[in-house]
Amino acid sequence: MKRRALLLLGATAACWGSRRQDWSLARAAASIARAAQAPAEADPAGFLDQLEAMAAQARRLGAHGADASGALVRVLFEELGFVREVDSTDLSFVFLPSVLRQRRGSCVGLGTLYLALAEALGFAASGVLRPGHFYVHQQGPGSPRNVELLRRGEAMSDDWYQGRFPVPVGTAAYYARPLTTEQVLGVIEYNVGNERRRQQRHAEAEAAYARAVRLFPTFAEAHSSLGAIEHLLGKLSSASASYGAARELNAALPGLDANIALLAAELRTSSMGL
Repeated sequence: MKRRALLLLGATAACWGSRRQDWSLARAAASIARAAQAPAEADPAGFLDQLEAMAAQARRLGAHGADASGALVRVLFEELGFVREVDSTDLSFVFLPSVLRQRRGSCVGLGTLYLALAEALGFAASGVLRPGHFYVHQQGPGSPRNVELLRRGEAMSDDWYQGRFPVPVGTAAYYARPLTTEQVLGVIEYNVGNERRRQQRHAEAEAAYARAVRLFPTFAEAHSSLGAIEHLLGKLSSASASYGAARELNAALPGLDANIALLAAELRTSSMGL
């Protein structure tokens, strides 16, 4: 049977001036870059020094009365000139070390940077996932707010996000909710998988999607994309399990039913020895 093209599917505040020396999110993000065979994008000493310098800039602004979010946004977009990248899917705009070096990033890349600095500065912020987008929700200090990194840190309402990146009624519970650190890392791995798939580096895509599933077990898109790559690689039983997990988590995923139907037809053909 000739295989048709698969439909691959392509979140209490401490004193904000306190110092966190472990940089746990930043280190984990650099580890993902290394695992993706991008050692030049993952210089722990160099990029951690850059992050600490940026945090120090924000602390200095805070000492002169700026609120935490305002200080961090000013450092990123006014003093250092970070800009968004919305056209290229290159992983250099996702990986934290290269985002720092280029001062340019995707929603995931800039969001990871903001979250790493918030962690170091000691205030509460979480990544948030919507269909096709990633942003930051800051719980404090001050009033809770959404931080839109593709609009230079502008505060955007929940209604704005629902209008621009709508979450369909009855779909996955992980949308428009604060994500854990592990789930944010899972979103990064999912981006790695998507780019490797586009490059037709299917074994690397499979590995990245598998890591995304381990880090973010309720992320239906990761399960579905893992299933699609397994399907392409002829791992039909594994693909069936991955598609099933995706359907259980979010049955409304675009393309999922079509892929499941295609797989079922291939399994029937295989069982008949054709």
